Amino acid sequence: MIEKEKIEEIKRQTDIVAVISQYIKLRKVGKNYRALCPFHTEKDPSFYVNPDKGIFYCFGCKKGGNAITFLMEYEKLDFPAAVRRLAKNLGIEIDTTKGLKYKEIYEVNELACQFYSLCLTKEIGKKGQHYLNERKIDMTKLKDFRLGYAPGSGGLVTFMRQKGVSIEKLNKAGLISTSTSYRQMNREIFRDRLIFPIYNVSGRVIGFGGRGIDDYIKPKYLNSPETPLFKKGEVLYGLYQSKDNIRTKGEAILVEGYFDLLSLFQKGINNVCAPLGTSLTEKQAVLISRFSNKVNILFDGDLSGIKAALRAIGLLINAQVDVFVTSLPTGSDPDTFINQNGVDKLREVIDGAQDFFHFYKKAVKIDTVEQEVVLIKDLIQIISSIRDGIRYDRYLKYISRVFDIPIDTIMKEMASKKKTSVKSVRDFKITQEEKVMAMILNAREYFSLVKDFLKPEDFNEDGLKRLYNLLLRDKNFDIYDLSEVISETLREKLLSIIMKEEAVPKQAFLEALIRYKSGIEEKRIRSKISEAQVKGDEQARTKYFKQLNALKQKMLKIDLDKVTTDSDL
Repeated sequence: MIEKEKIEEIKRQTDIVAVISQYIKLRKVGKNYRALCPFHTEKDPSFYVNPDKGIFYCFGCKKGGNAITFLMEYEKLDFPAAVRRLAKNLGIEIDTTKGLKYKEIYEVNELACQFYSLCLTKEIGKKGQHYLNERKIDMTKLKDFRLGYAPGSGGLVTFMRQKGVSIEKLNKAGLISTSTSYRQMNREIFRDRLIFPIYNVSGRVIGFGGRGIDDYIKPKYLNSPETPLFKKGEVLYGLYQSKDNIRTKGEAILVEGYFDLLSLFQKGINNVCAPLGTSLTEKQAVLISRFSNKVNILFDGDLSGIKAALRAIGLLINAQVDVFVTSLPTGSDPDTFINQNGVDKLREVIDGAQDFFHFYKKAVKIDTVEQEVVLIKDLIQIISSIRDGIRYDRYLKYISRVFDIPIDTIMKEMASKKKTSVKSVRDFKITQEEKVMAMILNAREYFSLVKDFLKPEDFNEDGLKRLYNLLLRDKNFDIYDLSEVISETLREKLLSIIMKEEAVPKQAFLEALIRYKSGIEEKRIRSKISEAQVKGDEQARTKYFKQLNALKQKMLKIDLDKVTTDSDL
């Protein structure tokens, strides 16, 4: 959404120490700055900022990155918002549409949103207006949601044609049917439905939800088909409109449906969001965690609502948020409850939300000791997935207190899972090739030399191969934006080395490369010696031993000042 060159300019001009100092107190220690980490509780400072490299890293919780990453993590901003914040501080103007990927689909969605919204206000939308009045929806209080109506007679294709939008673009945006049947070709997806535009967190329309008004329309609720922009398991309805209120209040209220959300929002409960008619997904749980570390689940009071809440708990806990559940009377939902009992009564119920332990214990019926054991093991399974050490320990003690079970007994049950969890967060061995990659990333001014020495196949780990291929294409790429290219563990390893190690002089850099390359070559020759020995091929074995000795002799004679390319080996 923002030009790469502009992002690089913002990174270069940003003083990371000045940015982070706005939030926490930094103390200068040598070339770095140190502080208590703002992302986890600790007694001794393990959070470091390196102004020369423009990075921060915590050796305790392993979080790290640049100024953009810090704002995303601390302020719970998305990437474009964090970049815009830094750009504003620097007085740099940015165009968020230039170079926008899938720009045409965004434009088509925006035009479709205008069409549906316009239809709702006209005579053709009377049916939609009447239905909203019946549901007690006040459009004047929900302008930011831009509700609309899709006429039963259609009209979107004609409207788009007048705007110069082709059928192909409508198809890409998921607004017309892709059926090959002649009668179904170019058929509009939404007809005779209320329309709920779905936004991404940056405020752009990426898809639509539609609610059939008449009973004969099936299914009752329909979402846009998935497109390059719209993946229903990765977005939450109302999050764009509610995110600032969620941040301010420190709590997100999670409801099930469109009307639940709209009824609450128009009456002042505006820190609310909803999945799109499906069970909560892992990606949606992580998305919520970017804006609040507390989630209150407010689902329907029937059996399906309880089951949905139980499924959501584990995902939210794993996303490192505190989970509470508001229980509504059986057969009630947030929309009907607030309309029948008023907003004050609903606030009272929300304020009395139970923590997920007590809800779990109450929701799962226990008639026998065996059923209680199953319940406790379910909760242990949820807790064992927690990656945050402090939250993990807190919940471990909490389950002991709630269920009156000695903590030693619970720890025995969790021992294997806990060991795996803690190890994955804090303990990892760094390999030689990871050290070499970190050295290369730490001294990219020498990369012209590296290209002559090393090839992607000189790295065994797939993540390092992908990283090296990226370097060959663009040596200035940002390691902090590579979550889809390398694992989080590998990223943490490389970042921890980069933070601790100074960039080495050119001669030492070359020496390390040569030794690494010669080590790879030595392993290759020794492997061939072993193969020759197994086959009983004495001639080949002798040949490879000579190659091995020649390599060792060459390493002893190398003048590092004269080494420039791989051929010098």
